[in-house]
Amino acid sequence: MKILCSYCSATKREDDGLLPAIERYLSARLRVLWRRGRAQGTPLFILSGEFGLLDAESPIPWYDHLLRPDEAALLAVGVAARLRELGVEAVEYHTASPQEHPDVQPYFGAISAACAAAGASLHITVLPGDPP
Repeated sequence: MKILCSYCSATKREDDGLLPAIERYLSARLRVLWRRGRAQGTPLFILSGEFGLLDAESPIPWYDHLLRPDEAALLAVGVAARLRELGVEAVEYHTASPQEHPDVQPYFGAISAACAAAGASLHITVLPGDPP
């Protein structure tokens, strides 16, 4: 199975209770990928520093957590397990440039390590000018 994937968004709906991840995160990047995935039959997963690898429909509460570099290795372990559980063979990861946007570096490191550990191929698409 192939999946689309990108990191979560700092801007979130602040509603109480649970919302599907695709509704919680206020991100044009995630919306475009979600629509594209639906049209292609390729599911979108969102890499969250708080919850790991989320299906776009996974219900989540509001939270505020930016993945720190020292947390990336532990996140990668959980993400690798999830990739194996889902039978993911290929990940198409969309990201801002880790060099231009240091906040995305831990997410990039986590998905890279997770794919390597799970034996999934990783295809990177760097989005020019895309802020985290």
